[in-house]
Amino acid sequence: MARPARDEEAARALRPRIRPGKPTLIADSKVGQLLALLDRSGVPQQLEELLRGRPGPAGVRPRTVLAGLLLASYFTGRATIADAWRILHFRLEPRARGWLGIPEQPPATARERIAASRRLYRGWDRITTVLDPARCDRRSRLPQGAADAYADAWAVPSGRKAALRLQMLANQLVLTPVRLAHQGGYLRGWRGDVGVDATAIPVLAHPDSDRTGTASVEITAGWHYSGGSDTGTFGYSASFVVAAHTRRPQDTAGKATAYPQMCVGLILNTPTVRTGPNAVTALTQLSELGLPTGTCAADRAYTGCAPENFQIPARRLGYRLALDYKVEDRGQQGSWKGACSSTARWPAPTCPPCSPRPPKAPMTTLCACSRRNCRARSPSESRSSSRPNRDRTPEARYGCTVQPPGRRPR
Repeated sequence: MARPARDEEAARALRPRIRPGKPTLIADSKVGQLLALLDRSGVPQQLEELLRGRPGPAGVRPRTVLAGLLLASYFTGRATIADAWRILHFRLEPRARGWLGIPEQPPATARERIAASRRLYRGWDRITTVLDPARCDRRSRLPQGAADAYADAWAVPSGRKAALRLQMLANQLVLTPVRLAHQGGYLRGWRGDVGVDATAIPVLAHPDSDRTGTASVEITAGWHYSGGSDTGTFGYSASFVVAAHTRRPQDTAGKATAYPQMCVGLILNTPTVRTGPNAVTALTQLSELGLPTGTCAADRAYTGCAPENFQIPARRLGYRLALDYKVEDRGQQGSWKGACSSTARWPAPTCPPCSPRPPKAPMTTLCACSRRNCRARSPSESRSSSRPNRDRTPEARYGCTVQPPGRRPR
């Protein structure tokens, strides 16, 4: 029995719309490449384990949902369920449909299209339900107080555990091509040098409104301010870890290297939240692949982190740190056998006594003045003696025979 015309009109209004024109088909080879990437990451298998035994209709399998989102992101630049539905049901060839469990024929009527889209949405809802520790209706704006309560659920131990699991699953997709490149020998020339940076990921949702007292539908989003900019971007911060090039003095600019400069880590989080631990999480997963560890270069967002949140864990993983400091933040950086380093240099000493200089005082300290051959100089003599010397010995440069740590000057 045919449906009434009114029901058909309502069905057409509900379904995801088909774009005008004949859709172009996607080659099986491209679908196979993305499926191989997805299967080798292990993410669909882990989601199947998490969803096992949960009540309710299953909908589409997680492997099919994630494959549709990957195809939508690759061919349209938007990872939305509507685009994934259009690609899975109207742009795949019969062989690729069999790989993903999609019916051979596209849905013909409006009712069939609604049923197909709802099965895909149901499969996506099951994934987000098991991964979201504070699930709420994100289709409409909530009062600010209610949204804050949902956002606070991510800060408790159970919420942190769920967030870490979500970050690890997402980073597994990023590390899969890195693992394949390592197995294929494409990273032979890489010394393990990486660069870490937090990049803004904008969202389409509007930010919180003080006028209406409502929060954004992206409850965990915030304002990301790039270095030196007063204009913020509403969205998330992505901590990228990128394989860095090491240019030698004899190398020319733009010289091709023996390895690809690729992304080797990605952690998404709220801006200014766990900046250091997010980078450590990505570096930890990278180190588990057995790749070398070299120099880790980071900007001031990571320089300002507490040492136990970034610097110490990164060094324990084997990385040497190259950090950026503001001029006013430079000062006493450490000591070695009584000689103190200030502004990343080993200053000429002043004796006696060997004590830290007061703030904003001229750099005239420090030295273990009880040592032999300590030739103390006044501040003016220290400045005049900083010109190059022929022998370039530590005594002529620093005014003392105490050798600073590091490689001996040649």
